[in-house]
Amino acid sequence: MTSPQRTLCVNIDLDDLRYYRAIHGLPEGPDTPLIFEKAVPRFLDFCEISGVRSTLFVIGRDMQWSSARDGLSRAVAQGHEVASHSLSHFYDLSRRPRSEMNEEVHKAREVIGEALGLEVAGFRAPGYNLTPALLEVVAGAGHTYDSSVLPSPAYYLARAAVIGKMALKGRTSASIRGRAGDFFRTPVPFSWGEPSAGLKEFPITACGFGRLPLIGTTLARGGLQGTLPLRGAGRLPFVNLEFHALDFLDREKDGIEADLAVEPALTIPLERRLERFENAVRRLSKGRTVRTLDHL
Repeated sequence: MTSPQRTLCVNIDLDDLRYYRAIHGLPEGPDTPLIFEKAVPRFLDFCEISGVRSTLFVIGRDMQWSSARDGLSRAVAQGHEVASHSLSHFYDLSRRPRSEMNEEVHKAREVIGEALGLEVAGFRAPGYNLTPALLEVVAGAGHTYDSSVLPSPAYYLARAAVIGKMALKGRTSASIRGRAGDFFRTPVPFSWGEPSAGLKEFPITACGFGRLPLIGTTLARGGLQGTLPLRGAGRLPFVNLEFHALDFLDREKDGIEADLAVEPALTIPLERRLERFENAVRRLSKGRTVRTLDHL
């Protein structure tokens, strides 16, 4: 596969707040379409201001919401891509029986495609967690690419530490450590071999000192944590910038529960985050072609 040259891809994972509660071992919260009512419109406005077209990774079960269907239809009409983030967003999907993997991958592609009238090309695994079996299912479902690899050892070690610390306190995280080797992979696009031969992989960018991930959380914080990966990305030919719906929510204005303030992004005013995001995309898009992942 020919590596995309001087290319910027912007994408967002539309994870509901209930998944963050599960990560932190918090009590279950309400199942609402909040991210489609608040975060998605803000993200689309951000893309319009920044002059980019993006890829939105959506959880299949969320297509039950009319606001999800309406918001994603607006995205498609504006030239954005909609891809799959599985049916139910099980963090341990990569460890589940083959029958469950098939249901989660095949059904999600079907539900999203039928609701929006399109072919779903891309897939991103919950929690960036992969196995050969899951990749084979992804390819077998008709997906042409995956974008689950986050080649950041720093992220892997930090996640493992948090999970371990929670366990010592008697709390269980829905997140899992995952396959360590994937977090040490190349940031350059590649194709998987057997048993998923032909499936392309577009890694999320991680670079700079410690190979910090180029994601909304690091950019929102600013300082060295935000500027180091941004500077490193500027020297790369292929940049895949990932956001999450949480990055576009305001804790007070959107009525988010106080216990979710454990999420770093929510401690930073939304206006400041948006300013930093716009600055990052403006810097990264200079001298680059901006594409959705399905057009690489």
